[in-house]
Amino acid sequence: MDPLCIKSIHGIGFILGLALVLSLAVHTSASAQRGLNIKAAPDGEIVELPRYTVTDSRILPPPESWRHATLPGYEILSNASSRATRRFLEDFQQLQKAVQIVWPTLVDNKINIPTLIIICGKGNSFAPFAEKAKEAGVFITPTSLFVEDRERGAIVIDFFLQEMTESGVFSSLNDPSLAGMFGDSVDEPVGILAEETTNGSSASGIDPYQEFYRQYARFLMRRANNNKPIPPWLEEGLSRLFATLDVRKKAIEFGRVEYFGGGKIFSMGAMAGDGAAEREAFTPVFVAFGHLDSLSEIIDYDPEGDMPRPSDWGDASFAFVHMCLYGHKKKYQKAFLTFSRRAMTGPVTEDDFKECFGRTYKQMTMMLRGYVDASDHGSILFKAKKGTDGLGDPPPIEIREATQAEIGRIKGEALRLANNMEASREAFIIPYLRQERDAGLLASLGLLESLEQRDARARKFLEAAAKENVVRPRAYVELARLRLNEALAAPAGANGRLSAAQTASVLDPLFTARNQPPPMEDVYSLIGYTWMCSDATPKESHLEVLLEGALIFPRSARIMHHAATLYALHGSNKTLAKSLVDMGVRISPDQETRESFESLRGRLEQEHVQAAN
Repeated sequence: MDPLCIKSIHGIGFILGLALVLSLAVHTSASAQRGLNIKAAPDGEIVELPRYTVTDSRILPPPESWRHATLPGYEILSNASSRATRRFLEDFQQLQKAVQIVWPTLVDNKINIPTLIIICGKGNSFAPFAEKAKEAGVFITPTSLFVEDRERGAIVIDFFLQEMTESGVFSSLNDPSLAGMFGDSVDEPVGILAEETTNGSSASGIDPYQEFYRQYARFLMRRANNNKPIPPWLEEGLSRLFATLDVRKKAIEFGRVEYFGGGKIFSMGAMAGDGAAEREAFTPVFVAFGHLDSLSEIIDYDPEGDMPRPSDWGDASFAFVHMCLYGHKKKYQKAFLTFSRRAMTGPVTEDDFKECFGRTYKQMTMMLRGYVDASDHGSILFKAKKGTDGLGDPPPIEIREATQAEIGRIKGEALRLANNMEASREAFIIPYLRQERDAGLLASLGLLESLEQRDARARKFLEAAAKENVVRPRAYVELARLRLNEALAAPAGANGRLSAAQTASVLDPLFTARNQPPPMEDVYSLIGYTWMCSDATPKESHLEVLLEGALIFPRSARIMHHAATLYALHGSNKTLAKSLVDMGVRISPDQETRESFESLRGRLEQEHVQAAN
């Protein structure tokens, strides 16, 4: 049981359920290799690395000074001060614990993608990451950047920026699973996070920690929802709700506001006066509602049209979401969930709204104005059990000077993800020219060369990285692909197929990748394709690996087709083969794929008839 318990919290169903939970024992790479009779490359083999020729007159820039740290699932690079870096990482660890408690479906049962965090604390170090990110649809804010592919993620934070602004809705709006967000508040209200920054208050008064919480919530919600779109008003309201997190050792409070747009959540700075005048000055939501004729201006918001200012719209979205979740004794929670589900499947109308809430936009607008002007709003309080340490202190963090190889690799990977390919290439190559030969850097260089279609050079870098047991699954997948292409060009098996030795050479790096995070669809797809090209006969244990892939990636038609075909050809359980075919037909993305599965089904039915006779 978690040391923090929930008092008087009612459970609410998920908007998005998780369709598959699997528990498969993953064998070590060594045992998998023994089962497949795969032989590792000789330890004494020497890999000659490619050279880079400098063709211009540029002098290598001076070595950079960054700090390096690791947390489970994260690798951190920072050029902020040691004190600021440590404080951020300690808070980030506590935030991770709080998310597990407050909104567990954001992080539970997800494929954990290793993520790079870059803290830009000096000069213009954030600019190269932002330079070409927006044109590639990367989720970027004025102070942070969040991006990931199927193998790596990157979070880049501008800690140097003093003037923090919010420009409104970004073009790529995706996300979330709402479970874990709802419940009853309890007594003993505690305050909101203290308004403090690493460099003192920013000029705009926005706490960069809370701004990060808010944007990090968007990142988690999008990841949890597999990057499927979510209505802008819902994402905006939920992400602002996330910024209210007050995390302490003994308690976590979520959703508490003094009044919307004010207090320590969206500080406007100290103002003179008191009473209604002061509250109005502190309450941009209330002022914004003077310009909102209907709730439709929240639900149907168009940043390009004649609509309220983005900041007013964002405040109003937050107020609407907060009222539906915690206001009026949670009267509208069920209606809100129903409406949100509907909105996530496509555009909604006022008729949809009336069907869910039993009120028109205008009627709900009047209720929302009253809610915003109220002085008491609901929240959730999680309190530690008596006799426990609650969240406890964050584990100690080792912060050290980063090597030039680490700096180049981490910056290069983040720049690649952020679509700045030229800067990414330079970041990788500079430490290599300084004779850095770190396995991770070699893997990144190999993947770069492969991306630029220089396969011979890529192969040398990847072979060298694999020899050093690099932890980088995509590097092993790419190495396997290059080995497979070479083998297919000169197959040594019968009937133009791969020999057992060639098959083992391709499968070797794939089984290494299989045991490194995160699970990758390409690993299982390439394993299946290699067996399809081989004259060796896979055993039942080999086929089970493909079944594992089908369970982890149940929407992958490629893996499903390879598994179904190989079970049909070599498996003893033809019923399982038929089940895989049936699943493949259901998930086929196009007619050609569907016909391929139907053809396989016909073969199985014919074999069944022949066996019966």
